[in-house]
Amino acid sequence: MTGDKRPSLGAADTMATGYTGKDFLTGLSKDWKLKLDKPVEQEMPDGKKRTYVHGRVGNGLTVSAGYADRQNMSSLLCGTSTDRSDGFDFLVSCTGLDVAGIDHDKASSWLEQAKKETDSLYEKKVAETGNKKEYVVSGVFTSGPVTMVLHRAYEKYSLRILGGAVA
Repeated sequence: MTGDKRPSLGAADTMATGYTGKDFLTGLSKDWKLKLDKPVEQEMPDGKKRTYVHGRVGNGLTVSAGYADRQNMSSLLCGTSTDRSDGFDFLVSCTGLDVAGIDHDKASSWLEQAKKETDSLYEKKVAETGNKKEYVVSGVFTSGPVTMVLHRAYEKYSLRILGGAVA
């Protein structure tokens, strides 16, 4: 769907009580050579503070893990450029989040289909408008305690994984 019709998602809740995501982030950063920054606190529009851990590698991969309560992971955002040859593999790695209840096979299969659909819709919108700055969103996928959505804006993909299966 196009960005102006994107689904409204509620606030993310913890993915699972006691789930920090530390081991997952450590493995992801090692596998993809991401440099993880120290946790930072950011104030949200609702006035609540959230803790985030951001990471990146110089050639376009990004990750941001959010913590609604400073301890339990509530969101994961993975990004890559559309022209990076291994970018999709990185996004698939992000669906491998080690939270109990996620069906990883269904998540990676959904992501493959979501990429095809967002790419097709993006190309259609660009052809219609002539604007390469279109924004499109996949359908929502829920598995166990999380909801996943793929965004394509300009020449970037963003995979959002939100705890609490908020849709």
